[in-house]
Amino acid sequence: MKTLIIRCLVFQAIILTCNSAASGGGDVDFTILIKNEMHNFKNSTVFYHCTSSKKDMGWHRSVPSSEYHWSFKVPKFGTGVMIHSCEFRSRLGTANIEIKTLSTTAILCDGHICEYVVRRNGIYFIGYELYYPFGMFLELSRPVVKLVEPWTPWSPQQLKALHRTKQFHP
Repeated sequence: MKTLIIRCLVFQAIILTCNSAASGGGDVDFTILIKNEMHNFKNSTVFYHCTSSKKDMGWHRSVPSSEYHWSFKVPKFGTGVMIHSCEFRSRLGTANIEIKTLSTTAILCDGHICEYVVRRNGIYFIGYELYYPFGMFLELSRPVVKLVEPWTPWSPQQLKALHRTKQFHP
């Protein structure tokens, strides 16, 4: 069984190497998708703001079942990385995450769409994680729904400031 798994993985690596060599140079396209999954929850609106060194996506208002996405490019080889910082605000509090994307992130994002969902207890990444069932000799991936950042409850000072200004987002 181990031999069969190793042969399949080697064959897959050969196919991936041939495909990437045939596609030539250039950057890798990625999309970040954010979904609001705070269903059956009173006042489940979420506001979020994401930025990178190249672009500010601005503030967005999200209700349950809504989605927002944006696309960007990452260098195909080397140490090129795109970092997006995202701030989330909801009735439950705040959450701040940093999304680092390299060309090899496609393995973890089920292709080139990296999916994040907003739920009652925080922000989740939905994709794949790498693991090593036979030590460091064999790397496999498995599906994962991983809590990236839980909600940090609003402090009394923050709540007073929000109520005074009657603004929930800039």
